[in-house]
This record gives sequence, C-alpha cells and structure tokens, in this order.
Amino acid sequence: MSKQHAHREAEELFPTSRPAPVRTASATVTQLPEEAPQTMMHPGVYKLALLCWVGLLAVFWITFWMSTGALFMITVGTFYAVMFFGVPYAMTRQTPAIVPARSLAGFARGRFATLYGPVSGADALLQVILVPLLLALGGVAFGIIIHWARAGG
Repeated sequence: MSKQHAHREAEELFPTSRPAPVRTASATVTQLPEEAPQTMMHPGVYKLALLCWVGLLAVFWITFWMSTGALFMITVGTFYAVMFFGVPYAMTRQTPAIVPARSLAGFARGRFATLYGPVSGADALLQVILVPLLLALGGVAFGIIIHWARAGG
C-alpha cells in the first residue's frame, strides 16, 4: 500500500479539514431570545411536596387509629415531620418574601437551572415530588390492604 493511498484512507477516517458548509435557500428566520433558566424553585413545588407528606401521615393516622403502639410511633413521626418542615418554614419567614415571577404552570413550562444543566420546570417539579407522591400512594395501598385484612377480606 502506497503512502498516498494510506494518507487518503486516513483522511477519510479522520478528516483534518472541515467540510464545506451546506448552502440553503435564503430565508429570514427570526429567533426569539431564549429565556434564561430560573434558579429559584417555585413555592408551589414545595407546597405540593408538603401535601404529599401530609397525605402519607393522614393515611397512617387513619389506618392505625385503633393500635396504641402504632399510634405512639405515628405521633413521634408527626412531631418529626412538624420539625422537619417547620424549621425551614420559620427560617424563610426571617427574610423578605420573594414573589414568584410566574404561576406554577408557567414554572412547569419554563426552564430550571440545575447543577448539571437546565431542565424543564416540569422535570424539576417531578424530581422534587416523585418520592413523597409515590410514598403517599404506597401508603394508601397499604392502608387499603390492612383495612381489607382486618375486615376478614
């Protein structure tokens, strides 16, 4: 194999020059400036996550209302939940209120900046509420099963 042939094959595999730009029909395209991703989570996202946790605790209270031992543990768990959510709430009340620029639906349609790059607001919302939502749904399923088993199902 000659040097020229080897050079041509190498050039085909690893081109050193850039390909010529593709010419298209001339058209005027106006691009709207892309909005910068938000860096602050909408307060409604946190409210939805809190609602999921409250729902899970409510299912526990309803399911285990008659069991004294379980009721004590649920009371302790409720106390921890009040502290877990209450301390950050009290701390945020120490600073001026930040009014969100748009609604929760607008946040979900927009972009949200994360450490690994921007994601859609709906994806950010899903990442925050997915675990509490699935736990609440699982708690509902367990509650139904327990009540069904107690009834002699």
